Amino acid sequence: MSTDTEQRHTTTNPAKVDFWKSLLRIEASVAVTLASKELQVDRILSLVPGMMIQFDKSCDTPLLVEVDSQKIAQGDVVKIGDKFGLRVTEILNRDERWIPLVKEKTTQKSEVH
Repeated sequence: MSTDTEQRHTTTNPAKVDFWKSLLRIEASVAVTLASKELQVDRILSLVPGMMIQFDKSCDTPLLVEVDSQKIAQGDVVKIGDKFGLRVTEILNRDERWIPLVKEKTTQKSEVH
């Protein structure tokens, strides 16, 4: 979090502290996207085992990390034992990822006629 964001959410109220800590325990689905491509429906319907789909993405291009379809990072594939993982190489648009949950109230003066 940016310093400005941290200052807005800093509190000594125990109930608010517990609330913020509980938010950190929420689980979210993380997806790593290798590549994507649009195909015509007739091509999708003609897919059979063994058929190849070629993507325009190079094998060396970093993979994207997404949370709830929001791109948050990118990285390189690594082998960890007999499984694979992702080494994060860059965080994407960090400041733009934080979206306020509550809109700030705007004060409007009503006119009486």
